[in-house]
Amino acid sequence: MVFRSPEFIINGIKVPEFQLEKGSLIRIYVPNFDYLGKPLDFDLTLYLIERFQKQIKDLTWAKNYHPNEIIEFLSPLSVKGYLVGKKKIKLKVARRIAEELMINLTDKYNQLDFEKRKALIIKAAFENSDFILLDYYACSALAIDYLEGVVNSEIEKNKSAIAFDVLQYAHEKEPFRNIKPIKLVFD
Repeated sequence: MVFRSPEFIINGIKVPEFQLEKGSLIRIYVPNFDYLGKPLDFDLTLYLIERFQKQIKDLTWAKNYHPNEIIEFLSPLSVKGYLVGKKKIKLKVARRIAEELMINLTDKYNQLDFEKRKALIIKAAFENSDFILLDYYACSALAIDYLEGVVNSEIEKNKSAIAFDVLQYAHEKEPFRNIKPIKLVFD
């Protein structure tokens, strides 16, 4: 077992007890609105991420990276700069990641499309940790399909993750057998 969370209720939404095993992914589908119809936005997901990070010290969240706009304008960050400089990944490993994502180390980070940036962030997080948190917020359906493949390639290496997504986009059947869905509902 990699991680265990007890059942709890937050803002009237029941989060069931669950256990994450090596080589698997828990996909938590979060509702967009509370029971009064008010938007929850990303707040509930942030709460869950913070709660899980309190349970495990140094639990990595594959959070979107937003470079300083002024510095980025003056000296754009490359893929190599992101992986080697920001994420402290060895150059040989950075080359492999770039190759797997079909990008170049010299590509400018801010010029990658959203799904490639997100995939790069996820791969870097998995390179530094065998268990990560990630989210599919702001991803198109096509981007999610691509990212699910990227994530699954890491899960197949016996790594683990908890992913967050919007409940209204829940799959009827998950695309990979090692994904366990949890749909958060009002208690």
